[in-house]
Amino acid sequence: MENNHPFKIESASYSHVTGGVKGSYNSTNLIINFTAKEPVDFQKVYFQNRITNAVIEQHNDKQYIAARYKTSSDEDRKDLILHADPKEEFGNTPNDLTEKFPFELKENEAMVSYTIGDKIHYVKVENIEKKKKIFMQ
Repeated sequence: MENNHPFKIESASYSHVTGGVKGSYNSTNLIINFTAKEPVDFQKVYFQNRITNAVIEQHNDKQYIAARYKTSSDEDRKDLILHADPKEEFGNTPNDLTEKFPFELKENEAMVSYTIGDKIHYVKVENIEKKKKIFMQ
């Protein structure tokens, strides 16, 4: 981790979003506002023990990194055969292992990776503001 980055983090906030039929969709949305004089190749965002790809979005001449983490409990669930006869459950597989979370961060901290050439760099985003929960229909 270095302190000399080709961009400046202006602010960051996150909110929990829930909606859909009986609240079936849940996510945590992290928005990191930044300024840069040249394009930056952002890669991943590490936040609250979850990892996702960084998505660059622009709104009203401001750039930000959007990181959306699905938190719905049944989205990762696979169909399993449950049966009194254990032989009937043959073929059930455990959920796939995901990438191990490589950082120790507080609830209001995130790590963002970006590349310059072939080298991966990291910047820590601290004091991320928690916004009100959003309910969608």
